[in-house]
Amino acid sequence: MREGKELNLFIDEFRTPVSATTAGRGLLLALENAGILHLGGKERISRYDFGRIMAEVLGLPQAKLKPGRQQDIQMAAPRPPDVSLDSSKAFALRYQPLSIEEELAALQGKV
Repeated sequence: MREGKELNLFIDEFRTPVSATTAGRGLLLALENAGILHLGGKERISRYDFGRIMAEVLGLPQAKLKPGRQQDIQMAAPRPPDVSLDSSKAFALRYQPLSIEEELAALQGKV
């Protein structure tokens, strides 16, 4: 994005992004509770919408972000369109990821 190159992002592929710092805190929580936890972020979001938010938080232009559909691209191997996690068990144990905007701002030292 910083170089102004076109970036094609899927509107039909979803994730629950979280920073490594937040996931690390979640791993400590999982160890304390001796259980298996999903440690995703709070928000289920498409790759395209994530790109838009990232551009906004980092002050980068969004004009070269192009929405696309995973189903329209021939891939070497099949990929599931939705890899978002249900982290409700971790949330009940006080796992508290930041919002996507807050996570990105924290990575930039803006929080």
